[in-house]
Amino acid sequence: MAQIRDQKPRIVSREHVDPVRRIRKTLREHYHEKRTRYGLEGGYSFDAELRRLFSDAPEHADRPSAAAFLRRKAARAREKAAFREHFPKLYGTYEYRAYRDREIVKIPPFGSYPIRDREEALLAVTLKLPVFHGLAISLRHRLAQLAVRLSEVEETRTRQELLLRVREAYFGLVQAEKEVELARKSLARRRAHLRDVRGFLREGLVARNQLLEAEAQVEEARYRLVAAENRLAVARARLNLLLQRPLSAPLKVVPEFPEEPVKEAYQSLVKLALRKRPEVQAAELAVKRREKEVGLARSRYFPWLDLEAQYYKRGDSFNLSENPYADRENAWVGLSLNWELWDWGLRGQEVAAARAELAAQKFLLKEIRDQVALEVKEAYLGLQAARKEVEAARKGVAAARENFRLQRARFREGLSDTTDVMDAETLLTQAETHEIAALAAYEIARARLAYAVGLQELP
Repeated sequence: MAQIRDQKPRIVSREHVDPVRRIRKTLREHYHEKRTRYGLEGGYSFDAELRRLFSDAPEHADRPSAAAFLRRKAARAREKAAFREHFPKLYGTYEYRAYRDREIVKIPPFGSYPIRDREEALLAVTLKLPVFHGLAISLRHRLAQLAVRLSEVEETRTRQELLLRVREAYFGLVQAEKEVELARKSLARRRAHLRDVRGFLREGLVARNQLLEAEAQVEEARYRLVAAENRLAVARARLNLLLQRPLSAPLKVVPEFPEEPVKEAYQSLVKLALRKRPEVQAAELAVKRREKEVGLARSRYFPWLDLEAQYYKRGDSFNLSENPYADRENAWVGLSLNWELWDWGLRGQEVAAARAELAAQKFLLKEIRDQVALEVKEAYLGLQAARKEVEAARKGVAAARENFRLQRARFREGLSDTTDVMDAETLLTQAETHEIAALAAYEIARARLAYAVGLQELP
């Protein structure tokens, strides 16, 4: 202990997997915990994806949810399993039978001859290769591929929904920070007016009730500041929650609204949405799946042809020691043809059901396309309305500022009282708050339009 007391500890490779700096775990501990949580204790093939899924690095900010990630993994595993249906399969068989009597054959008038002992054992190894199964194997593989593509589309939809919620929370946080700043300015204006009232009171130019009213307005401004700071804390916690960080973790954002215009026309946005929206892509994939299912149902009308090869050993005891009645071992190669000739219309009903589901899915695809076009229209008109609201709010701020300036000047000249000044200041605060809310609503409307189109960023 004395020899190692002054030595520095060895440094191992670590990654910050928790935003709180004082809480660190090694990669092995972190991934083991995640595997345990999501039932992946037995394998290590997910490590690369787990690093991307659970890392807090900025380049991994678009990571999907764990559920979408695992559904995609399951779909890929099923696709690989369906593809392996094309490969030959190897079967092993062992049979042992003990008979009450020896099996004999009677050949009049020569007598009876034994052909099997009281014990019989068989050991066989069979290789079976599907040659033609009515395209059923290929269709099942294609269905599995479509399922993989559908899981990827679902993952994209989950990511876009998360991105929309993050943007809404982000601009809600910017709005909250702006409102705190406005509350502080309002408090400063009311304190300045209180100083003026106290000076005029000392000169005997105003009554004491105006001083009391000014002090009450200052206290109200302090309360509004506290309420704004509380809303800021809640907005920061909401964004931290979406980012999978501790609720009280420090979070800094740029307190600005970009106000970027939309350059694309409405019809172009609708065309983009019909190509990019995950819901439309999922519905189109569902139509393709129904088409393959019709083909899969029809494949049962065709025969199944298999190529088979077998090596076997027979014996008159469980250890196949000898076989005095036939060959002890042999091998063969052959073809197996199976054809279902009559099933009381079962296959026809299955084909009819698959075709009906295909027709229903096509109608559903049309409904989804119409719904997406409607959502784009609503989002586009909402963005235009938000732009008009921003312009109106800015004009209201300009008018409120001029009104407040005039009321303060009139108060200093003795032409108005504290009530007029405080009313003007309240109108100014409301106008500035309305402007901030309008700017935040514009950015959120722009984010919702991007979501309606199916893009992360509008062109």
